[in-house]
Amino acid sequence: MPKAWIDVPALKSRLGRFFRVDRDEWSRFGSSVNQVFEAYVFAQVMARYQHMDGWTVTIINPTSPVAGSAPSVRLKFSTRGRPGGYSYARCTSPEGVVFQIRHQLRVATRHHEHGSIPPSNICLDVAVIVDSDLDQFSTNDFVPNGSLVTFGEAKHMSAFAELVAAFVGLVHEMQPERLGRARLPTFTPAPHPAPFLFVSGYFWRTAEGLVKTLADRQMDIDVRNRDNPLSPTIRLP
Repeated sequence: MPKAWIDVPALKSRLGRFFRVDRDEWSRFGSSVNQVFEAYVFAQVMARYQHMDGWTVTIINPTSPVAGSAPSVRLKFSTRGRPGGYSYARCTSPEGVVFQIRHQLRVATRHHEHGSIPPSNICLDVAVIVDSDLDQFSTNDFVPNGSLVTFGEAKHMSAFAELVAAFVGLVHEMQPERLGRARLPTFTPAPHPAPFLFVSGYFWRTAEGLVKTLADRQMDIDVRNRDNPLSPTIRLP
């Protein structure tokens, strides 16, 4: 089975073209291959919305701390950090409804109770939420579960059964109705992607078997790799 290998310089170049930044800013896409792959998955979700009829996608960059400098792309590669200090995308539907695509966003689980201590929340690699003002959020603040539209997890590895099972558990905590929602053979993709696990490599045989049972049970979730990306706009080298 091939290793989950990525040509990092080539992928940074493709990300640079996608985000319209020059070579000097490629470092903004991460310092490790794991981070660069996360940036790729974030771009994949943006590209999916860009290619739907009537939708517009705009990247919103934080104000630079250097006086007089223009805002620039800054992705969030840690569970720590204020959401307002990082770039996100605004997606507007043909009906004028606005959603946001956020990177490493903390979101309450479905079973979190308001005011409970300690709180129950998870930092999602990519989260699509209803339009929200997060500028005053601290590193520990989290978005209500009701604001979550869909989400994705990015893993720089090939998929094995236990990884897929762990993702199913994550869906159960965040959007459990997805696991009982029938996706019929005539399923037409909704405006928003289903919750997904995206691996940089391939599926081991154990993962293939588990993914098949998820499809047989018609669960409204996806497991993706380089062969079935969210969008063909930007591909893994």
